[in-house]
Amino acid sequence: MRPTDLIRDDLGAEVWGKCSPRMSSSGEIEPVHDMSPFSTSRTYVIHGGTRQFDFPSLPNGSYCVYDANGRRAIRLTRKGKEIQSVLGDNWLLLPKCDPVVLSSLILKFFDGGIRATHRVLANAESLRSDGKRYVLNEKEFGKAESLIETTRFIAEDDRFTIRAVTLCGWMHDKRNLGIEHIHISRSGDVQLDAREVLSKKIFKSVPAIRY
Repeated sequence: MRPTDLIRDDLGAEVWGKCSPRMSSSGEIEPVHDMSPFSTSRTYVIHGGTRQFDFPSLPNGSYCVYDANGRRAIRLTRKGKEIQSVLGDNWLLLPKCDPVVLSSLILKFFDGGIRATHRVLANAESLRSDGKRYVLNEKEFGKAESLIETTRFIAEDDRFTIRAVTLCGWMHDKRNLGIEHIHISRSGDVQLDAREVLSKKIFKSVPAIRY
């Protein structure tokens, strides 16, 4: 079956009728590629009304997240942590995933909600790229630069660890630069270490955004 049909059937006709998914010209839901780390499935975002789904969006509305392929569709929630069962199913494939994309997806279900979401960076150069639109705090960057390194996998005996460089904060106003260590067991269970903060104000200012 098509992922579109599986997701629609899972949500039910009444709920589906109130959604506004992004559809392709062929009538298929378009996957979100920068949230799709696995080769066996894709990640889909379904938008709906305010408070309809788990994840709020501004200025109004909400959305839910699915991992789906041609056989099944799993709705991923913060409360249920279904992402862990998907990680377990894909255990052998994890080293082939892009660590930036994988950690970005995982952190959606273990972050601090809308007030403390993450944006994962590949390295310090990625932060410099942000500086073209944001005003980088050069003094803070100088102190943190040697500690940033890269977002990468660390292989261990019975689990994988992702060392993720992230910006954390409210929506676009993410000035907290730090390191998240995400531990994934063979069963897919996720544990996070305490955040290692490199800077609480890595940008002097960020662009104003009207919602």
